[in-house]
Amino acid sequence: MTSKTTVLLCDDSRAMRTMTASILEEHGLSVVGEAEDGLAAIAQYKATRPDVVLLDLVMPKMTGQGALREILDFDPEAVVIVLSSLGAQGDIEKCLRLGAKSYLQKPIETEALIRVIKEAIGSGG
Repeated sequence: MTSKTTVLLCDDSRAMRTMTASILEEHGLSVVGEAEDGLAAIAQYKATRPDVVLLDLVMPKMTGQGALREILDFDPEAVVIVLSSLGAQGDIEKCLRLGAKSYLQKPIETEALIRVIKEAIGSGG
């Protein structure tokens, strides 16, 4: 039996985290932590070492972009997928340049989310 892919959810919206967690769990993924701001995202990453981080860009205390940089400094192999309602091309490109594996625009479609996670961790379809 293969172990479940673990996911850390980072979003300042509790409703968004709850909804995303239920989608992930329905698709056989395991949510190992949640963070409501960028600083918590970094702490949770270090504590849980998830396979994938879903990271919102607009969060209090530290932005998703700042958290992305810190997580990748801590673990260059981290698989981070950026989620945001801010669809500015510049933001997307900057995150991808920093090392994010992918970028999803909110509202997120379930199929796209699951596909992008599977692609990011290299488990195909």
